[in-house]
Amino acid sequence: MPKIVDADDQRTRIRSAARRVFAERGVRGTGLTHVAEAASMSRSNLYHYYPDKPALLDALVGEVLEQERELFRDCLETAEAPLERLERLARACGGLFPEWAVFGRMFLDLRLEDAQFLKGLFRDLRHALATVIAEGQRDGSLRTEPDAAIGASILMGAIDGLLLQYFVDPDAFPDPERLAEALCETTRRILAP
Repeated sequence: MPKIVDADDQRTRIRSAARRVFAERGVRGTGLTHVAEAASMSRSNLYHYYPDKPALLDALVGEVLEQERELFRDCLETAEAPLERLERLARACGGLFPEWAVFGRMFLDLRLEDAQFLKGLFRDLRHALATVIAEGQRDGSLRTEPDAAIGASILMGAIDGLLLQYFVDPDAFPDPERLAEALCETTRRILAP
């Protein structure tokens, strides 16, 4: 009787192995043979699920970016006051820097090749932030300056810039909890009345 393989489980296993290998070797230094070895499967078996490196990268990047979008939704689409939602997001992002930094090399490599893949993500996340900021500006719980779009861009810049620094030099931020609180305090200073 042939062995029944769950294709979704296999793809998940491959992406998990790919995350580790891309984080360790970078995009340019990783071939599908490396990923297949890390996933404990043959290269031909891996090709059954991902026919080439760009297909695997697309799936992996899509998964990581969807996780980030989900985090923003979970933090920003609640019934809390706007500032509380923004503070929740700042804490969550700061707390995830150690986990996100694992993908830093992969994203740096991809940014150097084609930064366009991040354009939609940044646009979506800025829009989500700007929506919450505008709500707080309308109800008077947040300052009216900077305007919502600029405030969202500043917060995204702080999050993304700190993440990049964390990837390059994690020793600069030995306490992720303290970093998360500092990001939260910065958010308050920029937006609280």
